Amino acid sequence: MFLKRVFCAGVCVSLTLPVWADITPEYKKTPLSISTHTVQKVDTSLQDFIRQVWAESPAMQGAQAAVNAAQARADGADRPLYNPGLGLDVERTDIDTTSIGLSQTLDWSDKREAQTRIADQEMQAATAELLETRQHIAVETLDALTQYFTAREMWQLSLRRSELMKGFIDTVKQRQDAGDMGALEGTLAQVTYSEALMQQAASESELAEAEAALQAVTGLELDHWPQLPSELIAPTDHVDPTLLQSLPALSVLRSRMEAAKARVRLAKREGRADPTIGIRAGREDSESLLGLSFEIPLFVRNNFKAEVQAASHEAAGEEQAYRDALRRAKARLDGSLGRFQSTTRAWSAWVAAGQQAHRQQMNLLEQMWQAGELTATDYLIQAKQNIDTQATATTLMGEVWQAAITWLDASGQVEHWLGLAPAQTKSSGE
Repeated sequence: MFLKRVFCAGVCVSLTLPVWADITPEYKKTPLSISTHTVQKVDTSLQDFIRQVWAESPAMQGAQAAVNAAQARADGADRPLYNPGLGLDVERTDIDTTSIGLSQTLDWSDKREAQTRIADQEMQAATAELLETRQHIAVETLDALTQYFTAREMWQLSLRRSELMKGFIDTVKQRQDAGDMGALEGTLAQVTYSEALMQQAASESELAEAEAALQAVTGLELDHWPQLPSELIAPTDHVDPTLLQSLPALSVLRSRMEAAKARVRLAKREGRADPTIGIRAGREDSESLLGLSFEIPLFVRNNFKAEVQAASHEAAGEEQAYRDALRRAKARLDGSLGRFQSTTRAWSAWVAAGQQAHRQQMNLLEQMWQAGELTATDYLIQAKQNIDTQATATTLMGEVWQAAITWLDASGQVEHWLGLAPAQTKSSGE
């Protein structure tokens, strides 16, 4: 499928650009603009594509199964801790005795509440892990899309480079036939064209690898991949620290920390005895029997202090893990915003001034070459510089997108940016 598209695109370029002078390697329009709007508009095709990726993802299905399991455990933890017991006693001696009794252990220290709290926190952790998985898959997909479209732009540029060099060879041959150029210029033109063909082959390989990576991430094989938006909202001037509170990864660690604290309370309550009371009724020959019983365990051989200490240490470990993750998330948030700001500034400068100068340079270069004011060597040097500049701009555009995606990931705004966040989700847009 990919080779077929490459062949067709190459044929189209050859048919639509038969004269070398018409093959000016420049952007026909600005492929990305930086907007000052506060709301990002994302095409519905991209939204539907992300939804399809989520639906097809085994990781999403596994995370949802973990949420369902946590919900079931929470339901079980909210039920009474002890079931009543039924006893039957029959004795045949000189005196026949028969009795039946009912006993119930009381949750005197309210272990049920501690277990319920643990299960609730574990369910919240599982839910946060599901959100983290959703965000991770969306980020991976957007990043793969960015790399694919960057590779496609570079491949299209390599096609234009090859066509430009082919037209250059034809012109050199015409001038050689007219006696205006020597053999050295013809050899130089042929070597340059061969280099362009090698670069085109390398670009085709990189495009194929990028598409394969996109297929691996999404699990889909499409003839046409959804486009990224042509407009990107400019980054904010300052970091909003409240964004960290909505990060799913930190929510997971917070829930685990709270669950560990609840386990400390449960371990302490496990060291408190729960009494068992019972009632028994029966007959002894012709006499009626009625009795009460009371039983309480004696924690003389094991007072459960070791379990409390272990749970306390585990809770301290979870708290330190959260603090470490919070510090790293803050640093990543700051760094991602700085990178986003620097790349958008560079891209805005290119769009505002460099892009137009690039077009003018190529047009002027073409006119001077046609007028015979440039040697073949001078033309090739400046044409190569012009094409390399456009390749650098294409690379920069990909870096802008990657920086934007990293910022969205670090600030937990990916789903909001896509327009797929729940209505109650608080957003702090770019």
